[in-house]
Amino acid sequence: MKRKYIIPILILLLLGAGILILPGRSGEREISPEELLQSLSNDSRFWSTDAVADKIIKQDPSMLLIDVREPEQFNEFSLPGAVNIPLKNILDEEWEPYFDAPDYDVVLFSNGQILPARAWVLLERLGYTNLRVMEGGLNKWAETILQPPKPDASAPGTEWEQYDFRRAARQYFTGGSGEINTEQPGETIQVPRRKKKNVVEGGC
Repeated sequence: MKRKYIIPILILLLLGAGILILPGRSGEREISPEELLQSLSNDSRFWSTDAVADKIIKQDPSMLLIDVREPEQFNEFSLPGAVNIPLKNILDEEWEPYFDAPDYDVVLFSNGQILPARAWVLLERLGYTNLRVMEGGLNKWAETILQPPKPDASAPGTEWEQYDFRRAARQYFTGGSGEINTEQPGETIQVPRRKKKNVVEGGC
């Protein structure tokens, strides 16, 4: 068995018993454990911080961001446009319309990847579709979007293009002059300006 599947399978096993006794849900559209295990082996549920940043900047209406942390953390810092639905409340009936929305890509995130992975398993088991997890959470967001590492001078052009995008995104999310001169001569990236926000560190 591939090592990358061990953690998702452990999460599935830990949540299995709880899913069986969930209140207020009919089992009509619940998927089988076999289907859930198959979904766990599909890495397409993970979206990179670059993909999420790109959709925020483009104001893509098809993406719905769900922050599964506690309100205290959410109020300190979150992604623009995100809705706060703590993991412990994720299955409350009032939040069902947010997940029962097949026209949207629902992106779950927290500081790390553990909490959104748990939320994903719970919701996927209940038959909700188009669920995503932001890979690495806000910690990865800080490392890649807010403080992008500069590639080596010998790095291929694709790495420099990614770096230029991340620098432009950093300007967008933290504020700035609205213009970034890239490492490539003669190239300039134009970005909108936004107010600067603090970043929260932590796990889960």
